[in-house]
Amino acid sequence: MDIEDFIQNRSKRFSMRYSIVLIVEASADLGIAILKQCFDEEPKSYREVFLKLAERGIISLRIAEAMASLASLRNMIIHRYWGVDDARIYREAKDSGINAIKEFIREVENYASKDP
Repeated sequence: MDIEDFIQNRSKRFSMRYSIVLIVEASADLGIAILKQCFDEEPKSYREVFLKLAERGIISLRIAEAMASLASLRNMIIHRYWGVDDARIYREAKDSGINAIKEFIREVENYASKDP
């Protein structure tokens, strides 16, 4: 779907917003569990979760930064900072968001499959 159709379709806009919230929160919950269980660390924000996972070598810095960017989008959606920018949500999800999520899953699976 192109951006014009996306912006005009309220259902698609709200679905995208909700999907980003769910994906970021689920990914962060997974990261929090890993950091707590394996390193006894408790990050204070969603962005920090992803950056700490990179510090510990669980995910790459590139993916951590991309996921932290999605966490910022999540915060904008939840807290309505300066209004929600649906064009930004569309661009970030399409440009790098979807691939970042897939890579995040792959990198966490690789970490989890290693012998302790």
